[in-house]
Amino acid sequence: MNTRNHQGGWTAMGLLGFVIVGAFVFTCAIKLIPVYMEHQSIAKTIEQAIEEGDFDGKSTGEIRRKLGKSFDMNMVDDTNAKAVSIKRNKGKTIINANYEKRLPFISNIDVVVRFDDLVYDFKTDYANNN
Repeated sequence: MNTRNHQGGWTAMGLLGFVIVGAFVFTCAIKLIPVYMEHQSIAKTIEQAIEEGDFDGKSTGEIRRKLGKSFDMNMVDDTNAKAVSIKRNKGKTIINANYEKRLPFISNIDVVVRFDDLVYDFKTDYANNN
């Protein structure tokens, strides 16, 4: 009876492949988790300000300053208040904070993460379109 057919275990190549895949997944997580956490912080900052009425009766400059202070307080580095588009039209304010982040991944390979879900529109009582 040949017992070799019943033996199992890791070969050197199998173990090496497992380690390479594991290192790749670990590197992806280490690089991308902070980017997504900062994105959540940006979204939460804007949503909370809208819900609490912090932008009511404010000009676009005042909204931008409020966002800038909130971004500074939350240590947001991926975008700034100057990059946020604020438009007014017929009693509505539209805040577009979409951005993309480029980060080095491995050697000369970069990863670009694009966030297109940061557009908020809400009713405002500010009559001036500044």
